[in-house]
Amino acid sequence: MPVPEPDRTVADAIDRVLETEQAAAAAILAAEESARTVIEAARATRREVLERARQRVMRLHERAEARLAERLARLDVEIAGDDCSAAASADAATGALAAVAERLTTDEPS
Repeated sequence: MPVPEPDRTVADAIDRVLETEQAAAAAILAAEESARTVIEAARATRREVLERARQRVMRLHERAEARLAERLARLDVEIAGDDCSAAASADAATGALAAVAERLTTDEPS
């Protein structure tokens, strides 16, 4: 059985190391690309969630504003029909504001 030449054995070992390094570098590049894809997908999802939340908040504000306007209109009708004093008007306004604040700070469906 022939004995391998030391230079050839070393050269083969170096070649194997270089091939392994190249394979590792390719795997790292693939992992980085995969990570970029996952991160971009997460960012897109975040943007969608933020947009849905923004729209929901706008709808909540619109409904609250409509309820407030309705309540104020009813108060105007009540006050116009009654001969109220300034103190009674202030009490009614305070009550209306408390009712609106309660509705805005609870999770009850509209």
